[in-house]
Order: sequence, then C-alpha cells, then structure tokens
Amino acid sequence: MKLVAGDMIWTNLTKVPNKYPYLSENIECDALIIGGGVTAAIIAYYLTKEGINTVLVDKNIIGYGSTRASTAILQYEVDTDLWGLSHMIGEKQAVECFKLSEKAVFDIRDIVSTLEDNCDFQLKECLYYTSNASHIAPLKQEFDIRKKYGFDVEFLDKNSAKDMFSFSLEAGVYSKSGGALINPYKFTNALIKEAVKNGLTIYENTEINKINCQDDHVLLGTPNDFSIRAKKVIMAAGYESKKYIKEDVVSLTRTFNLVTKPIKEFHGWHNTCIFRDDNDPYIYLRTTADNRIIIGGEDEKVGKESSKMSNLTNEDTVSIKKYDILLEKLKAFFPDIKDIEVEYKFSGLFGVTKDGLPYIGEYPQMPNTYFALAYGSNGIVNGILCGQLIKDLYLNNKRPELDLFKFGR
Repeated sequence: MKLVAGDMIWTNLTKVPNKYPYLSENIECDALIIGGGVTAAIIAYYLTKEGINTVLVDKNIIGYGSTRASTAILQYEVDTDLWGLSHMIGEKQAVECFKLSEKAVFDIRDIVSTLEDNCDFQLKECLYYTSNASHIAPLKQEFDIRKKYGFDVEFLDKNSAKDMFSFSLEAGVYSKSGGALINPYKFTNALIKEAVKNGLTIYENTEINKINCQDDHVLLGTPNDFSIRAKKVIMAAGYESKKYIKEDVVSLTRTFNLVTKPIKEFHGWHNTCIFRDDNDPYIYLRTTADNRIIIGGEDEKVGKESSKMSNLTNEDTVSIKKYDILLEKLKAFFPDIKDIEVEYKFSGLFGVTKDGLPYIGEYPQMPNTYFALAYGSNGIVNGILCGQLIKDLYLNNKRPELDLFKFGR
C-alpha cells in the first residue's frame, strides 16, 4: 500500500537531521521497537528513560512513513464523541478514555519543554460543531456530558457563534482546554535524539521479515539473514502492524490534505482554534506555527491492498478532485481571507477502529510482543498512551487502563 502520496509539508520544511546505519550483524537487546514513526519514537523515549536496553528498527528512515502525513492535531476528543462512546463501553469507561487523552495532551507539553526543539507545540482551543439543525439536540447532549465530568467547555448556538466565525453553524461544543498542535516530524526526531542520549540504538532501512515468539524471548530476522534476539518486542509499525493481527481491528481510509502558504490575517476564525464538523467523514482545520492553514478530510475507504485507493497517486483524477473540493470548502469557510494560496497537497492512509480507541498491549497469539496500534485521529495522543502503558507493562506494572484498549474488547 501507498502510505502517503504527494508533497508533505513537514519533511519539506525540515530536512533529515540524522542518518542511522542498517543492521549488519546479529544483536541482542531487552526491548526491540519495530517502527520509525512518532509512536515508536514516543515508546523509545519512555523505555530509555527507564534505562531499558532498547533497539529501534525501521524498514524506511525515521519519520518517513505515515508520520510525515499527519496533521498532528492533539485533542482529548476521540473519533467517537463522549456521548456515543459512553453507550458503547459504559459512561465511566468512556470518561476515563477522554480524561486519559486530556492528560496526554499536557504530558506532550511537559515532554516538549525538556527537549532541545519546541516542535512548534502550542496549546489551542477546539470547536466541534454541526451545520445541521436536526443535530442540535445530540450536540447539546455531548456538551452536557462533558460539562458534567469537568471538561472546560462552552455551548455555542447560531447567534453566539456569529461574532466568532465567518461560517454559519447551528450549534457547537467549544473546548477551552485540552487541545494542542505540534509538528510531528520535529517531535519524532527530537524524541529520538533524546532517546539516543539515553542509550537507544537505531537501525534504519532494516526490514524484519521473520518473527519467532518463544516463551522467554523473541527471535527476529532480516532479509539479509541477520538476527535480533529480544526479551520483548514492541510492534509500532502503524498500519503495517495489522498484518500480524487475525481479527479485523481497523478500517483503513485515505484522507486528503491541503496546506496554504502563510496567511497574513485570519479573519473570521476565533483564536485560530482547531475545528471539525460532525459529518462522517468530517472536515478538520488547523493552523501552523508559520501561519499556514491545513484543511483535511474527504476520506475514501481503501478496500484491499491492491485497490486503486490503497495505491492512489497524487496525480490521479480522484486526488485532484478531492483537493479541488477542499479548496472550495476552505474559501467558503473564510470568504474574508483573501490571500489563500495552496502550497502543499498530500494524502495518507488513516485507520479507524469501531469505538475510536487504539489497541495497546499484549496479543495472546504472539508471546512477549506488545502492540502499539495508535489508530484514530488522535494518533499522537494515542502514542503517548502507548508509551506510558507499554513502559509500565514492561516493568511488570500492568495498569488497569489497559483493559480499555485491549484486543478482544
């Protein structure tokens, strides 16, 4: 499958900071992380902080998979809203998931404060809205349950939103806390740099094609017949990890994104908040540290690995049509912003689970292997949960929160 296609903003604005060797000998380690994206980097950060002998391998180069196509919106909200999730898994459990995500946003803030690069991190307010009058009541229910459990939210109606946004909405839940933005490529490399200081060993361009799980270790092999013996393996290879899971845990779609050139004034956009609608699929918008707009959405189901959508190019007529639609919608949102000019167009695979939550932890069919499947729109936030829970799992501190994200839930 073609994980990403097009001209990605993050890797265009930031060149590859470091290169790492490929594996050319047999090695042993305590923890082996498979994957080189932001989730893998987060896990490496947490494990090496504990002094765990950790190796990371990726068949590409660091940050050049799905991470460079991430829009890197950090929110406590998951793909399934709190009202809907509470009816799927129970109110107490749903609130716990939202609270864990909210804490993770601020954990990212705290981590960034210790890194050499601020990774363009900035806290942001968030709007979740509807333009459908028949959806006002459900959105009010969503507001009520969030307010009940202490989330800092305000309910907007059509009139109260008029002075805030240049586009019309029927109702909205405005979150004043629990949202943020980041540059995912910078964040990945800053985490990796810190982990290397703490003892992480990295092998790029190193594919794992054999995994043999034993009772007390895992033996892995490469196409060049080099081996890695690890006490524990952490599978953090994004959408490629799902091939090891027999159950159907994720549905893949392709999502499309436009990035503008820097904008002078954001007329009609209150506090340049993150916002998305309640459609399925939804449209989402954010700004960047250098005052660009990123708009994304127009998702299409991927189908089989050999399908056209799985391997879509940026030059395909489908891609071109999607980008045209996004540009039309962007201009409709902000008719008073006159200097909208597109600079980057790209698409990437995006995974959704039935309940909008990630899969984290042990998979019974693969002993001594932990999975970090940070699927969903909150991929980086989910990555923090992966790093924290897997670190504790490795240290034999199996936290009860794992039950929220376990396989077979």
